[in-house]
Order: sequence, then structure tokens, then C-alpha cells
Amino acid sequence: MTRQPKKQIPVLLYRYEGPGRNIGYTLSPLYMDEQAQSQVVEEEMLFIYAEDFVPILEVLERYFPLEDMHRGEMMESFDHCFDNPISKAVWLSVLDELNLQTFEEPDLRSFMDRFVAWASKALETADGIDVEGNL
Repeated sequence: MTRQPKKQIPVLLYRYEGPGRNIGYTLSPLYMDEQAQSQVVEEEMLFIYAEDFVPILEVLERYFPLEDMHRGEMMESFDHCFDNPISKAVWLSVLDELNLQTFEEPDLRSFMDRFVAWASKALETADGIDVEGNL
């Protein structure tokens, strides 16, 4: 019997060079439909280390306070320790901003392009993207 490799959440790297699975953020397609949400698999998610997430976070934090898509409560600020369910409409605005930003460093532009591509693909079917911090 052959052993199946363990499925893992893909990691998007920019500059991080530390130990694996350190402090960072897991991004996951977010569906309002519980059955669709239960079908999300690790390969559809994305992990970004905290130091690499900074340029994305700087844009994202400007949209707070936001309404929690599931509970209808206001999220006053981005939570670095738990879930941040963010709607598709907000993410589309964030992605537009990231696309318009100019970066002197080619590696940062490449990182942003890869992130925007992942998020855009996720938002083709999802109602939003959840960002869960592990701080």
C-alpha cells in the first residue's frame, strides 16, 4: 500500500526565511452557504507569513471597521489572532488598490501579482475571503 502525501495549505513567500509554519495568516475562500464552506480543502487556502503579509495588511486595515459576514456584528479592527471574514466587495476594492500600487522592488510586485491572482480566483465562486491570524 502506498502512503498518500499529507495535504497542505500552499505558502506564498516574499522575504520570509524563518522556520516553517511560524506566525502568519491563513486565507480561505469564504462561503455563506454552509455546505459549500464545508467543501473548502487545504489546497484552496493560502498561508502567508506575518512579515510578508504587511503590505497587504496595510491596505486591508484601511477598510475597517467592517461587518462580520457570519454574525452581522461590527469588527472594529483587524484581528491578528482569530478570524476576519471579509466580503467579496471589500476584497475587490483591496485587490484594485494592490494592482494600482507601484513597487520599486520586482520581487514585491511579483509577490503581489501572485497574491492578487490567488484571491481573484478564490473570489470567482466565493462570497469573500476569511483571514485567520495565528499570533
